[in-house]
Amino acid sequence: MYKLVAIDMDGTLLNKEHKISKENFKAIQEAIDAGVKVVLASGRIFGGLRPYLEELNLINDDNYCVSCAGGLVVNNTMSKIIQNYSLGMEELKYIYKLANELNLSVNVYTRDKIVAFQDDAFSQLESIANRVPVEIKDFDSLQDIEAYKVTIINDSAKALKKIKVFFEEFIDIDEKYLKNAKILEENVLDTVTTRLSDKYTVVKPFEFTLEVINKNCNKWTGVKRIADQLGIKQEEIICIGDSENDEHMIRNAGLGVAMANGFSKMKKIADYVTYTNDQHGVAHVINKFILEKDLAYAE
Repeated sequence: MYKLVAIDMDGTLLNKEHKISKENFKAIQEAIDAGVKVVLASGRIFGGLRPYLEELNLINDDNYCVSCAGGLVVNNTMSKIIQNYSLGMEELKYIYKLANELNLSVNVYTRDKIVAFQDDAFSQLESIANRVPVEIKDFDSLQDIEAYKVTIINDSAKALKKIKVFFEEFIDIDEKYLKNAKILEENVLDTVTTRLSDKYTVVKPFEFTLEVINKNCNKWTGVKRIADQLGIKQEEIICIGDSENDEHMIRNAGLGVAMANGFSKMKKIADYVTYTNDQHGVAHVINKFILEKDLAYAE
């Protein structure tokens, strides 16, 4: 019997309107009523998770979430830290220097804020998604910051068009951003991954961004720490996701599930592929494997 389900947010739990569908909501509530722990596991900071935790009635001391792609794991009242892997100032300098050499943009994420060193479309999107203002400052002015994640952004014209497709209801990619779009090599993010992956966990949540976190953590280490805290075994865990920052938890869960809209690699390594995020794929998994109700939601 599965006792814990860890669910990614963007592209998984949330539909294209970035909302929890009534089908997903109902299935999650029934799982909770059946005694199953529901854990949101996201690259977002805690502030970006909190509204959805509230919506799902998960704000209490005995429920947990994975934020910053595994860099910070807390209970949902923020009264207890379960996993805390930050990046030091020298590490931030190293990552920023490399990104700057390649003409890439950088955001730094703390527990409750986002710091950007440029005004770009993705940073504004992150501000909206995480419901916090982005602080834009000079990197050289950065000090005494406890960072849990760095995002490296490809903001070329081609990447901006992809951002527009993914998030057009969130932000208007206007002439201001297109005018300042950079000309970058096609595989520039792959270059970053090659140069950083020996020292850090580097994953690609979107085609146009990389998340860089402490080498000792990822979403799975966060989920596993929560499970250990609750006395839940690895084989009793379901993990659901769509992109590269979900790979560790899809590979290691008792049941690793990929979304039909997910990266092809995730679908290849998953134990099961569910419906898309617009077809209530999360609800399908919960109904099939936890509630044992084989309901189809595909439209």
